[in-house]
Amino acid sequence: MMMKENVVKKTKYLTVMALRKLVKIERQRANMALMELEQERMAAASAADEAMAMILRLQSGKSAIEIEANQYHRLAEQKQEYDREVIQSLQWIVMKHEAERSLLEDKLRSCMQKLKQYVKDDDHEMEQFEEFDASLSMFNSTMEDNLHDNEFDMESSEW
Repeated sequence: MMMKENVVKKTKYLTVMALRKLVKIERQRANMALMELEQERMAAASAADEAMAMILRLQSGKSAIEIEANQYHRLAEQKQEYDREVIQSLQWIVMKHEAERSLLEDKLRSCMQKLKQYVKDDDHEMEQFEEFDASLSMFNSTMEDNLHDNEFDMESSEW
């Protein structure tokens, strides 16, 4: 029986040794798996950090672009307002000049009528006066045409 006991002891010893070896191998596998898991976790954390950094850069860029766009929009509105004021000012100046011209034309007509009364007697002077009157009328119509063309150009440029 002793031999049987020795065989059983040896078998138990070998079984224990084999089990210890298996435990050691499984611990090594578990440690390797934990190391791989830690590496994956670190890679995922790094990727998440990079993604967050990119999101923050994009948000910052978007914010800067929005600020710049708002500035350009305000600038454009101010320019439009300034242009409207300039146009109104120019229109007022044109109206003022038209009124002055109208007054001057009225005075000129009055003077011409008086002059006609004084030169009725001399036919040669009357011809010169009528030529002057005709050229003045042509000049006035040309000026009016130019003025209306300029008004049309200004109205068109507002659009």
